[in-house]
Amino acid sequence: MQKPWGLSGPEFLQLYWIGLALAVLVAIVVRVRARAGRGEQPVRSLDMDELAFLAGGARRVVETSLARLLTAGEIRTSRRGAVQATSTTSSRNAVDRAVISDCQRYSNRTVNLMIPAVSQDEAVTSIGRRLEAMGLVISAEAAKSARRKGSIALWVLVAIGVVRWVNGIAISAPVGWLTLQLVLTGLLIVVLTRGGKHVRTGKGSRALDEARTSRSRSAMPEEALYAGAAGLVLFGGLTVYPDLAVRSSLLASSGSAGGYTGTGGYSSCSTGSSSCSSGSSCGGGGGCGGGCGGGS
Repeated sequence: MQKPWGLSGPEFLQLYWIGLALAVLVAIVVRVRARAGRGEQPVRSLDMDELAFLAGGARRVVETSLARLLTAGEIRTSRRGAVQATSTTSSRNAVDRAVISDCQRYSNRTVNLMIPAVSQDEAVTSIGRRLEAMGLVISAEAAKSARRKGSIALWVLVAIGVVRWVNGIAISAPVGWLTLQLVLTGLLIVVLTRGGKHVRTGKGSRALDEARTSRSRSAMPEEALYAGAAGLVLFGGLTVYPDLAVRSSLLASSGSAGGYTGTGGYSSCSTGSSSCSSGSSCGGGGGCGGGCGGGS
């Protein structure tokens, strides 16, 4: 029986399993070290936008701003998910100003178009850089580099396995188990190299957990820093926005292909309020009991 490379089939498979285990361990260690969180600046108290970035990246920052502006009555939303700035806007928050500016620049812009656009604004991207400096997140480039370095051993293992597999086919040796190993290695490479634009470090996760815990333990959560609709959206996204009608309108646009150009009315209902603006279409007739999600 032929023994390519001086190894029988079972011997090679056993060595491959050992190599695969070591390669996965290397990939995990590289990722963990990258997420250690070595910041150039000390960690300070974080504001709402910085915590939103930690919780869900740039997109969550814009979602939190939307919730904040809706509560303040500085923007309003239609039942189809279009947003519009009100006539009087006084926000001094840089992200809020970017959202309002986008509303004013594009008439009847849907949320699914606004969020990715504003996410690229300097007011939002600068938050990521501040968190990087404190070691709470690592940049997209650093995360990508760590994933590539961690996967080198796996790619080397795949190359060796493919050469052995070709050789096995050439000498009519069974390659079923080796094929399974190669497929498994490929799947592990996909899993271990997958990641978002920014990666939260261990230090960043602890800061976010502390903020979430302090909010839940607050004796008067309505007076806490992360109170109200914006506080809920910060940790959970738009799916937890408290007003049912507004939440439905915001989420309804997530599958829309383009901007809303209809003439539907807008709702400026804020959390905790049971009244609507005179131009609202939050339910026909007088009052908004049914159309605003039964806000009280």
